[in-house]
Parts: sequence; structure tokens; C-alpha cells
Amino acid sequence: MLDLQSFDSWVGMFAEQVTEFEIDVDTSSYRLATRFSRFHNLPELTSLLASVADFHEADASAGIPDHDGYCDAVIGKTPEFADYLQRISERADDVRHGRVRRTEDNMLKITGDGRKAALDMRLVDAKLPFTVQSKVFRCAEHAAAIFRRTMPAQSTQLIFCDVSTPKAGFNIYDELKRLLTGFGVPAAQIAYIHDAETEAQRASLFAKMRRGDIRILIGSTFKLGLGVNIQDRLIALHHIDVPWRPADMTQREGRILRQGNMNQKVEIYRYITEGSFDAYSWQLLETKQRFINDLLSGSLTARSGSDIEDTVLSYAEVKALAVGNPLVKKRVEIATELQRYQALQRKAVDTRMRIEKELSGLPAQIAHQQSVIDDCRDDIAFYQQWRAENPPESDKNKAAEQRREMRGMLQRALRAHELQPLEKELMTYRGFRIILPSNMSFRKPFVWAERRARYYIELGDTEKGNLIRIDNRLDTLEDYLEKLEESLRANLQRQADLAAELKKDEGYSEQIAHYRSELEKIDRKLGVI
Repeated sequence: MLDLQSFDSWVGMFAEQVTEFEIDVDTSSYRLATRFSRFHNLPELTSLLASVADFHEADASAGIPDHDGYCDAVIGKTPEFADYLQRISERADDVRHGRVRRTEDNMLKITGDGRKAALDMRLVDAKLPFTVQSKVFRCAEHAAAIFRRTMPAQSTQLIFCDVSTPKAGFNIYDELKRLLTGFGVPAAQIAYIHDAETEAQRASLFAKMRRGDIRILIGSTFKLGLGVNIQDRLIALHHIDVPWRPADMTQREGRILRQGNMNQKVEIYRYITEGSFDAYSWQLLETKQRFINDLLSGSLTARSGSDIEDTVLSYAEVKALAVGNPLVKKRVEIATELQRYQALQRKAVDTRMRIEKELSGLPAQIAHQQSVIDDCRDDIAFYQQWRAENPPESDKNKAAEQRREMRGMLQRALRAHELQPLEKELMTYRGFRIILPSNMSFRKPFVWAERRARYYIELGDTEKGNLIRIDNRLDTLEDYLEKLEESLRANLQRQADLAAELKKDEGYSEQIAHYRSELEKIDRKLGVI
């Protein structure tokens, strides 16, 4: 028996309290607060918990979709929001110094108003105009883009919002729907979980989500986060506000990170208003998640839990982004630069591989072009000789009769050969074989003229004009030769340019190493590593 007769005894054995500065509830200052920070004797505490509960971690190999971390959308302050934060700060100061009765104003009310303002200023002042600089607009923008991108797969999305549920007057649900329809999402494919009031209605709604008939479902954690199996087509989940408990986040994300989802990779978005109560909310999640991570980490050989693990760190980073911590701001800037240079490095490697591939194919292409040019020159010399031996003024009547016969034969042959699977040599004309192509449509007829090289000749819809088109093609072979030679010169120049590009030793390894080093220094200061 551990003989833990009181909570203080439990704290003395398993926990460590730390007094430190944290963001005040009004987000305008810091205050000293004593909270649980570290937890000790974790093997014993885990064993104590295991005697009454079973805990199973999600196995990534068990068919649960993957995601590349959270997509955080940080919304900048509007002037109205900045003014409201100042009023919030003054209200909190009045409450602390007793200048207002608790029945009129108190920290709970201030907290509620602050959370509403962080979500949308119109929740605290209905007279304010719409602005695109808001969570609801950014969320609708992302959701609509995903809706269009995943149209062929009929993928679905969830939007969680606890603070402002459907009711008369302004609310986030109706505003989201208004914006989504404005972005082109059909209203019939948007639903509220609150509209399904009976089990039968819920079952029908969930079936529509699984089929993709409903593409976007908006709901609260309480109504949509528990006992809802609609993961089949879910591609994205949006946290438009912040719940109080880490378990709520787990329940929300458990709707999409779940077996049976046909999407192997999904997206999870979090929307944070800069300098708002989001910072305070994320901080609460951090404190609570810290204990859960340490308790359920599974590292039974460790006597003490780490300060903040990966999941908790993500909460801390979001909090710091919202409150504008200079050090974290610098970390974000350096991390962004690191990612940029890593992207440039990947692009450089990809470019080099593409250049090598293109360069390896150019010799054969150039050799083929040279061969076609040689054949074309030979055809030009032959045609010039043919024209010299067959002047147009010789036996005009006989020539005219032959041309009439050829025109008729060509027209009949074109109709008879429509959509035939094989080529067919029709006749010899001025020393060139006239070939009917395979799979030709009579609406867009053409033929090949071939001797050494092959020449494309587009025909028209008149019998007389078609033979003239063939004449014009043969009469302008010199122009075609010029184009071939120009294309060859371009490829030779391209070959030289690519070879010179490969000799350059361009890379971004030095920049990547530098920013990695800077990032590690900041992470040490932040206690991340």
C-alpha cells in the first residue's frame, strides 16, 4: 500500500509544482502562477493507473491516416480587436482591484468574452462589419479550396466550433455556411450536426457523410466528437476554436485519424487569432496535456517525465505564435528560412536530375534531327530536278486531265479510308508517295507525302483545293528545311547550356547547416531539446 491518504501526499510522491510567469487571462501582461510542471515516479504512477485502467496507443500501421503535422493559420489583429483587447485588460484590472462587483463583471465572463472575440469580433459587438481578416473567413476559404480539389473523390470535411452554435441572430455556423456557399459550395452539401436531433436523423446524416452526399459537416465537440463514425471519406478537419480539454482535441481528431478512412493522408487545420485568448486557451491545453503525456508515455524506465513532449510542444508553439513571443517569432522565421533552403535544395537536386535526363536524351534527338535534315535536303534536290524535267507549259491538256483524275481519286480515297486502323499508300505524285494515315477523321483530313522524309499535309473540304495544298507543301520544302535547321541549332545550344549548367556546383548545404544550428540554439533556450 502506498498510504496516500490525501492529495498533498499524492503530490509529494508523484508531482512537482513550479511557480513561473505565464500569460495573463487578458493577454496584456504576465503573472506568477504555481502549477504542476513535472511528474516523478512515473513507473509507480503508471502501475497504479494500470491496476484500474487499460491504455492502448494508436498504431500508425493499423490503417490510421497520416498527416504532416498541423496546418496553423494565424489571423492578424484588426484595429477593432486590438481596441477590444485593451478594454478586456481594463475590465480585468477593475475586477482584480474590486472596482466592479463580481455580479456585474468577473474573470469568468471576461474569459468568455475574450474567447468569443478571438473567434469573431461580431460575437461581442454585432454592429461590427464583416472582415476577411477573421477565422471564419480563413476557414471557409480553406474548406472551399479542399472541396473543389477533392471533388472527384467526393472527400468530406469536419469543422469544429464550440463557442457559437446555431441560434437566432449572428452565429459562426450560419456565417460559415454563408461564406462557403459564396465560395461555390452547394448549400445542400453543408450540414450542421445540431440539425440531427434524433438518433434516426443522426444515422441518416452520418450515412450521407460516408457516401459523400454531405461534404462539409459543422458541429461542436460534444455533439460531433463522440461516437461518430464518419471517417470513410474525411480528408480535412478544422479547429476553428480551442476546446478546454486535451481529451476534446483527441476526440475531435479521432473522427478523422481513424481506421476505415480511405484517405491515407489527411489535413488538420488550426485557426489562431494573433494576440488573442487563443494563447490562454492553448496554454491551458499545454498544462493539461503535459501531465497526460508524462503519465501515458509508456516510458516506464524513466523516473521523471520530460517537461514538454512533441504534442505539448505543438500547443506551446501555437500559444507563442498567438501572443507574439519574440524568441518563438525568431524561431518561426529561422524555421521558415530553413524550410525555404531545404525546398531550394530539393529543387536543385530535382533540377539536376531533370537536366541529366534531358541531356542524356539530346544526342539521339540531335542525331534524328540531322538525319531528317539530310533526307529533306535530298528530297529538295530531287524535287528541283523533277520540276526542271517537267515544266508546267508542257502538254497542258494532258496535265489538266491527270490532275482531275487525281483529285477525284484522292477525294474518294479519303472518304473510304476514314477511321481505318492502318496506313495506305494511295499514289505517287511528283515523285512522292501520297499516304493515307491511320485513324483519320474526314472532318479533319490530312495525308503524308513521303520520299526520304515524311511531310504532313493538312487538307480541306474541296476536291480541287486538296491537290493545290499538296503542291504548296512540296513547293515550300526549303522553308521547312530552315525550320528543321533552326530547331537543330536550338537543340545544339540547349545541349551546350545544359552541359555548362551541370558543371556548376550550386547547392544550399551551407545555408541549411547554418539555419539548423541557429534553430538548435533557440530550441535549447525554449527547452525544446
